Amino acid sequence: MRTATVGAAVLAAALGLATAGVAVAAPDVRGEAPPPSTAQAHPTLYPMPAPPVQPQPCPPPPIKHHHHGGHPAPRPKPAVRAGDLPHVLPVGPRHVSLDVIKGKGMWWTTWQQSKVDVNDVVARAKQAGLTQIWVRTGGARQGWYGEDLLRRLLPVAHAAHLAVVAWDFPFFSDPMADVARARAAIEGRFGGEKIDAFSPDIETINEGTFNTQHRVKVYLSRVRAIAGDLPVVATVMRPSPGQLSTYTYRVQTKYVDAFAPMVYWSCHEPGQLAADSIKVLEKLRPVHVIGQAYDMGPEGGRRGLPSGKEIWRFLDASKRAGALGASLYDAESANDTHWKTLGAYPW
Repeated sequence: MRTATVGAAVLAAALGLATAGVAVAAPDVRGEAPPPSTAQAHPTLYPMPAPPVQPQPCPPPPIKHHHHGGHPAPRPKPAVRAGDLPHVLPVGPRHVSLDVIKGKGMWWTTWQQSKVDVNDVVARAKQAGLTQIWVRTGGARQGWYGEDLLRRLLPVAHAAHLAVVAWDFPFFSDPMADVARARAAIEGRFGGEKIDAFSPDIETINEGTFNTQHRVKVYLSRVRAIAGDLPVVATVMRPSPGQLSTYTYRVQTKYVDAFAPMVYWSCHEPGQLAADSIKVLEKLRPVHVIGQAYDMGPEGGRRGLPSGKEIWRFLDASKRAGALGASLYDAESANDTHWKTLGAYPW
């Protein structure tokens, strides 16, 4: 996810432009700048249109490689062999509204042991003008643990007219175990309420995910069947040239209603990176972009948190490029500047 940015035309050519037809609500606007009267009535925190900004300090320090006797680490084996996987389910018709992922959002990396003040979460989201919040409810290693949080959060969030997107981290080592967690989130009633969308965080073998085409199909075809008209939003890798040659974007397109690419810019220009990502993926599905509000230094990226100008540029470029909405990852790392910038941007 740290490869150099390239032009949108190059990315589009690498991906291919096959678009599956599913009835989903398209964005109402293409992210034009607000009319002059609106801009004057609501002074902006930073200039609009937002000019390019170069993140600092860059470049990042070199990554230290740890060698283990000159032998690569053994490739892990999945818990369920490919030959023992169930068949892929057919996809039926669906009528999905993507209103819940329009506008601005924030991600919470909640764990089973997390102490979450749901009233504070909702109050802060409303103050920032968010339309949705994204909360982690499970993962392949931790299992399903979303019951208590959703029971407390959903009634408060819905009363404040905030959508809640439950996200989960499947590894596809045992796709049916991953499906069971998705079913718990999608079909459950929590405090009398249901989630507004479900988002599987589909990563790569580098993060422990066995994202072969067949495993992704086995999982997503069942999630799709369970979800019905509930939006399924795939959290995906940023479409860098390397990912475009190996990642399962087109496979996922048949089953999901939108893509949420992780556009973490590190030392890249955030606006151009966002615009390039949207340009490619919107040809497959509508796009909600996820921006960086954490320190990428520990994973080899630029050290330190992004500036307010970087966040503003990311949001403005994303809106102007036609994204449905944009959110920041994650609330646990975001500082007051990030929240102030997110709240001030008119989306």
